[in-house]
Amino acid sequence: MRIFALSFMLIAAIGKTALAQQAVFNVPSQDILSPGQIYGEIDVPFRIEEPRYTAITPRVVIGYGGHFEGGVNVPGYITPGDKLWTAILTLKHCNALDDSGSWTLTEGAHLYLPVTKGPSAGVFGYIMSGKKFSNGIRIAGGIYGATKATTGTKHEIGALGSVEIPLNSWLTIAADGYSGANALGYISSGVFIFPVGNIAIFAAYQFSNISATNNAFLFVLGNTF
Repeated sequence: MRIFALSFMLIAAIGKTALAQQAVFNVPSQDILSPGQIYGEIDVPFRIEEPRYTAITPRVVIGYGGHFEGGVNVPGYITPGDKLWTAILTLKHCNALDDSGSWTLTEGAHLYLPVTKGPSAGVFGYIMSGKKFSNGIRIAGGIYGATKATTGTKHEIGALGSVEIPLNSWLTIAADGYSGANALGYISSGVFIFPVGNIAIFAAYQFSNISATNNAFLFVLGNTF
């Protein structure tokens, strides 16, 4: 259970949200915060069947300017007798590849710094291209590289991708995922809901590339300030 807890904690740290979001569900998005803009959220992946667990991740992202944003995630796994915490420093850059801004290039890196005894420090990096269509649909795809401490298995290079389909001004359906039979290897599908103002709610189901016993629900509540 400790090994699985660490694996799920790491996947919970990769990302989320939609108003200038850091990620779709787990795959980084094509959005970048404006200079001085702040985005905060709480991510809660959980499983209601055995093995049951809940992971809670507070997240803060700040727009730095120059098409950069960065922040910190502090995911923790909560279960009787187990509390694992890792501070994750994130940095992302995204710029348009054409005059219309429909094609984008996004690069970034995450540094995993364990707070509790046990996990090792790890690194995760990615580069991807995205397309924004006139009807609001967005797609993206690229590659990632991660160290063993991040994947939970071995140093690995794989693929990542996402699709976002807005149905109206307050509801979007989306899916994203990573290749690989490791802690990053999840396919997530669900919805973004924007009830009022800059509040964003995300709900998804995550399918593990390893085993159905790793599948889980994901709930996210965020706000842009």
